[in-house]
Amino acid sequence: MTGIIDDTLTNVSTDAATKFVQSYYRALESNRDSIGTFYDPAPTKLLFNGNDLANGVTVQDVLKQELGQVHFEVQSFDCQIINRAFPTVTPTGVPKAPTQMTAKDMSVLVLVSGNVRYGGRDNPQRCFSETFILVPNASADRTNAQKEWLIQSQNFRLVV
Repeated sequence: MTGIIDDTLTNVSTDAATKFVQSYYRALESNRDSIGTFYDPAPTKLLFNGNDLANGVTVQDVLKQELGQVHFEVQSFDCQIINRAFPTVTPTGVPKAPTQMTAKDMSVLVLVSGNVRYGGRDNPQRCFSETFILVPNASADRTNAQKEWLIQSQNFRLVV
């Protein structure tokens, strides 16, 4: 029985990471006005090359104001379940009973690496490494396009 549960959780986390990576990096290139919607309202830590940013709106503003054209090429990504019982409260703040927990009540570590090019095609590519912690979006209405997973923590680094 435990193997079935583990397989389900692995499938959910892999699906979450895949959808997140595809949509996040697409938005970085072509829809930066949506970047703030990828973030948990109260992130724990957002670092960009050692610079601490306050929240998703700040990340969006920095990307829009300081970066021109950008192209990301994701080479690989991996994910790992961090907490199988996250969140432990409902959106209204009431503790969840074990019977209320679902396969999506977890936090997921996502590791991404690849190349990024700032500016036009004549500029060199740089390698990057990025780490995310994704948490379920407690307020997501599964019938519309709201994101099911949000960034709680992020660390972006250009690789030397």
